[in-house]
Amino acid sequence: MAAASSSPVSARRQARHVTVFLDVDGVLNSYPVPQLRLMTEGRKKLQAWDYELHYRPSVVEFFDRLVETHEVDVVWLSTWSQRCKTELEPKFGLRNSFDVIEMPDDTHNRYANDPQLWWKARAMEDWLDSHGHQRAVWIDDDLQAPVTRQYFAEKYSAERLKIIAPDFAHGLTRAHLKEIREFAHPRQGTAQQEDEA
Repeated sequence: MAAASSSPVSARRQARHVTVFLDVDGVLNSYPVPQLRLMTEGRKKLQAWDYELHYRPSVVEFFDRLVETHEVDVVWLSTWSQRCKTELEPKFGLRNSFDVIEMPDDTHNRYANDPQLWWKARAMEDWLDSHGHQRAVWIDDDLQAPVTRQYFAEKYSAERLKIIAPDFAHGLTRAHLKEIREFAHPRQGTAQQEDEA
């Protein structure tokens, strides 16, 4: 029996591949959410790591579907670190398990407006610089910090890095999900241009 051939990944497929770096608080979780919003937004509550989280199951489901239907990987980039896998993935009911970039110490988000000091900014820059032309979406409410946002917007093109900075009180919206989906599945002309580059 002949071994299955490992055909090289096409340039078009590589150009379409996206890694999504996903935060938790202020992105999937908004807390506290008033009772009326819990009902109108279809939010659920869960307890994890001694915290109560308010989240939309439809937003969590979006990332499962994205991984299953597009050339997308999701990586947790959150102060929750490994608790994303051990606590959140099962409690959210995720069908897929995502990789984690660990928080290296207990600085949390204290330096979010300093791209030289913030651990998430350092992790993102390391990944972008070591992954050639691979594309990424970085989703974090702390990206509303203007200095960090501007630093990444100036260093990496909008075709390479999509920055999504939800409002902490609301988390990801339908409009954000549409932006992510469109970035992960670019129009034919964009993919063709990247193939020809």
